Amino acid sequence: MTHVLLETTLPHAWQHIRAIRKSVGDALAEADPGFRTAAAMVASELVENAVKYGEAVPAAPGIHFALLEAGGQLRIEVSNGCTDGDGVHELQARVKEIARAPDKAALYMARLEALLARPDESGKLGLYRIAFEGKFDLQWSYRNAVVTMTATRADR
Repeated sequence: MTHVLLETTLPHAWQHIRAIRKSVGDALAEADPGFRTAAAMVASELVENAVKYGEAVPAAPGIHFALLEAGGQLRIEVSNGCTDGDGVHELQARVKEIARAPDKAALYMARLEALLARPDESGKLGLYRIAFEGKFDLQWSYRNAVVTMTATRADR
């Protein structure tokens, strides 16, 4: 049975990222502090990506956020509209790369090194951070111009 800990719809606006981070921390107040911090980081990274890359579409006029608990797993779901086919393809490739990687730390460090080598480039670190620092598994789906990112982690 799925237990909804937090569910909301947000506009595509930066100021809501900090609020989601706090709300997740509050919803997981009884959890291990390290787990709570990781979940809050994951939630804010996913919402930040939705703000940065998302857009309003008929099936998703805002950003949908859900924090769920089911079968001993915490699940964070963020959905947002996206009509950028290249961006969706890049997201799919990155999620597959992370899922297949035996060493999440190596992916994260490689991205950091790439950013250091090219100071004019920025971003594209969040999903690696979710997998490495947060120890969450990532899945994605795309339907009706809506991207849904799902991050799950079992140990609490």
